[in-house]
Amino acid sequence: MAGTTPRAGPRWGGGWLLAGGYARHAGDAVRLVAGCVVLLLTALAIHKNYVGSREMTVFRLVNDLALPGWTWPGVWLVMQLGVIGAVPLVAVVALATRHLRLALDAVLAAGSIYLIAKVIKQFVQRGRPDSLLEQVNILGEPAGGLGYVSGHSAVAVALATVSSPYLGRRARRVAWALAAAVCLSRMYVGAHLPFDVLGGAALGWAAGALVHLVIGAPESRPAVGRVQEALRAHGIEVRELVPVQPQARRSTCLVSGDPPGPGVFVKVVVREWRDTDLLYRTWRRLWHAGRPARQGLPVHEAEHEALMGLLARAAGVRVPKVLLVTSFGNGAGLLVQERIDGRTLAELGSDRINDDLLADLRRQVTALHCGGLAHQDLSGDNIMIDRDGMTWLVDFDQAIAGADRSRTAGDERTLDATLAGLAGPHHSQRPSGPARHRPRRRQRASPDRRTDHEIHAADQRPRRAP
Repeated sequence: MAGTTPRAGPRWGGGWLLAGGYARHAGDAVRLVAGCVVLLLTALAIHKNYVGSREMTVFRLVNDLALPGWTWPGVWLVMQLGVIGAVPLVAVVALATRHLRLALDAVLAAGSIYLIAKVIKQFVQRGRPDSLLEQVNILGEPAGGLGYVSGHSAVAVALATVSSPYLGRRARRVAWALAAAVCLSRMYVGAHLPFDVLGGAALGWAAGALVHLVIGAPESRPAVGRVQEALRAHGIEVRELVPVQPQARRSTCLVSGDPPGPGVFVKVVVREWRDTDLLYRTWRRLWHAGRPARQGLPVHEAEHEALMGLLARAAGVRVPKVLLVTSFGNGAGLLVQERIDGRTLAELGSDRINDDLLADLRRQVTALHCGGLAHQDLSGDNIMIDRDGMTWLVDFDQAIAGADRSRTAGDERTLDATLAGLAGPHHSQRPSGPARHRPRRRQRASPDRRTDHEIHAADQRPRRAP
């Protein structure tokens, strides 16, 4: 949005128990449900008196590995990441790096899940591998007690889950690689069977997702100084950038007010790693089939919004001028436009929405549709009114080109609903007659069935003078 207030999609689940800079994500709910389903399926699949052939094959594949003897200290060290003592260690490291919330998340998820795993063990009553199978290779001190679920796996995966939003891409991969190593090491030393490990990992995954779902995870927001440096590198000098509130979940919007001009509007589409999760993308594809969706990588989304704005501007629609679109930081997209000095239609107030303003707004939407474009989000926050009372359309991140009649009709319905809510039902009625236009269809040229020789011969014939 190129005005003073961006469209901020509501945080998933509201703001209850959320601190500033933290947000819930629908992917956490998906992961919570998936973890619980896997835990339930593994609990139903096992039997406390025997081991299935497939599970036994996987166990033998890992347990029979002939690793050199000098690797044992490393295997032992990796397994310590799944003991309860790893939780205060992670909390201390988080506090030392000034991540208080990470310390809290680790204690809530991994600390509690270790106790829950003990309860599940007593409920399922499955023994260790050496009590169910013959010729099990036991390395180190034999594990006692019950096998399902693996507490080491649950703690390691829970720690990896809660720490992921605080880590960069490489550190996140290291954390999950260590969690996977803990799971494999428990089978390698003969302490757990595959379903024990899988159930424990699912339990830890669900616990970490539940913590993020309840108290949120940190949002990815770029530092203002880094944005200014990126603008300066492309020849755009701004003395001050001010964040616009409220912020949308996946983008950071800033404005400058450098006199004498209105300044610039900057939108940074951040890279949210939870949006790229395969499970979450699959759920979105199934649940939101047919609805407008994000276009892909953040830089591609910024490029898409810039392209739609340029096409709309070429069709005669009042759209802020695009000054720059590029990548930024770790895969983020950066879009810079001229700032519209005015207010959104939602902020204007019903007493200032008159017939002239609405007629101008309808003309802008009609020009957009005649250009073959559909905005797909004509809310009151995406319509700007400048100081001269002229309407501008902004925020084209959901727009599409080559829109058919169903898409443009959807725009009209959305606009009618927006105007009915802001200005009353009498202002939402569409004008009739010549004021409304549909995109003109191209007339198909009749096919010329003559051969090239016949066309050439016809061109050489003398034409009769009129």
